[in-house]
Order: sequence, then structure tokens, then C-alpha cells
Amino acid sequence: MPMVDDADTTAAEDISEKEPAESPVPLRTPAAQIQLTTTLLSLPTLAERLSYLIDHESFCYLWRGDLVFDPEVIAEKPRGLKQKRVYPPKIASWVERRAGEKSLSRAMIYSYASGKTRHLRAPVALALAGFWRIDARLLDPSVPASQLEDLLDDPEGLDDLDRRTYELMNKIGFTGVRPREVQSLGQDDVVQRMAFLEVLQAIDRSRSSPPDTEQLPSS
Repeated sequence: MPMVDDADTTAAEDISEKEPAESPVPLRTPAAQIQLTTTLLSLPTLAERLSYLIDHESFCYLWRGDLVFDPEVIAEKPRGLKQKRVYPPKIASWVERRAGEKSLSRAMIYSYASGKTRHLRAPVALALAGFWRIDARLLDPSVPASQLEDLLDDPEGLDDLDRRTYELMNKIGFTGVRPREVQSLGQDDVVQRMAFLEVLQAIDRSRSSPPDTEQLPSS
């Protein structure tokens, strides 16, 4: 897939100037999110986890000048879809806008990734987690893996209604939602659960169907 020239003016750069900024990193399927979590938990240091995220998870996708967040659309590879790497200086700038000025300089992100600085301040960890769409606890290697087992919950145990709700919540951007939390929504009140699902479906339609441009391939 062709890379976008970093010198180009892109939607990713335009969006990065807005407040509050949404991460340009696309959403992941539940399976991909679990796989990333498993990989990060296998890396014992903050430096290794940050290096992995910078090298493997710092990409955005553009189609006709707009950011694409839907992993299903990205997997379809429509003609004209382009991949763009988000380099550490851009990540640092995004974090500064999210967590506050001077919270993470360009030099600091390299310092963290090289292992020279071993602990992230809480605002920086939360902002970086928001950028990569992961749970912030994954950026603290001192947290035992046993305390993060909820991140590895398999959504396959959900009934059809809860599974669709879970998929849409993740697709829309409810980063960190757990299957067990979805099961507790409305409990036995099917009408309430259906109403919530309809709200999610409406949000999904509004995100994926720009009114004045040709629609992306349906997912």
C-alpha cells in the first residue's frame, strides 16, 4: 500500500490542530485489540512497549483526503486508500495538545522509548493511551498481568445482541470497553438494550456516511 508523502497537507495533520483531538490511529477489531494487548503484556519494560507501539501501531489511513477509522474498510483496501506513518514528533505534538503544553517534548518521547526514562507521568500515559487506543495500564509495566486479565475477555461468549453492541462500541471508539461490562448494560431489559443499540447504530451511520462525499465501501 503506498505511503503518503509526509510533506503533503493531509487530513491527519488538519485534524491534529483541533481540540479536543481524536487520535488519527484507526480503530481495531476486538480480536486485533486482544492480540495487541497480549503482545504488549509480553514486553517487560516501558521502553519495549513504547518502541513496539511506535514501530507497529503508529499509522493512519486516508481515503480521498479523509481519515479512515473503520478496520473493515481498511481491510477491504478500496482504491485510493493510503497509509501514513505518524512519527514520534507528531505523536508528541498530539499528546501536548491533549495533556497540556510541554507535557511531552519530542526529545522526551525518544527518551522514554530508549529506556532513559522509565516512568510516564499520569497525564502523559493517559494521552498516549488515547493516541494508540489502548488501556493506559498497559503503559505501566509495574501493573501485574493478572490485574489486566479483563483486557483479554473474549466477546465470543456474548449473545447476539450484546455482541453487536460490543462491536459497535469498539467501532465507534469506546476504547477499553469490556465484554463483561456490555453484559451488565440493561441486564434483562431487552427493550433498553435494543434502544442503546439503535443509538450506537445511528452514531455509526453518521460517522461512516459523509453527506457531501461519495460513501466509503460499506462494512
